[in-house]
Amino acid sequence: MTKMRLVTASLLTLGLITGCSVRSDFTALSSKNVNLASIQVDKKLSKGKAYGEDCAHIIFLIPTKGNVTLDEAIDRALESKHANLLLDAKVEYFGFYIPYIYGKTCWTAEGDAYDTYK
Repeated sequence: MTKMRLVTASLLTLGLITGCSVRSDFTALSSKNVNLASIQVDKKLSKGKAYGEDCAHIIFLIPTKGNVTLDEAIDRALESKHANLLLDAKVEYFGFYIPYIYGKTCWTAEGDAYDTYK
């Protein structure tokens, strides 16, 4: 009988853990004003790979910050390379939650950074 209780408790625990993930790819992505008429894409002008994230932890029932946003993740990626445009960009959202214990939710953005003002 104890094996049956262990199996039932294990299945209930696994059923309570929830999570999800989403990923999208973009040719060009920005949260800044970009003059599309003046864009000159040259790999020599690339500032390299940029990465940004906006995350929040949930401890017990209390989030460590407000809402996480894709806009903030993009801004952080652009600011990390002093750029205003990401090409060949990838954005992801993921989150998980173990009820009453811990959870995490994040937006991430990465791509080739360009400064189109030069």
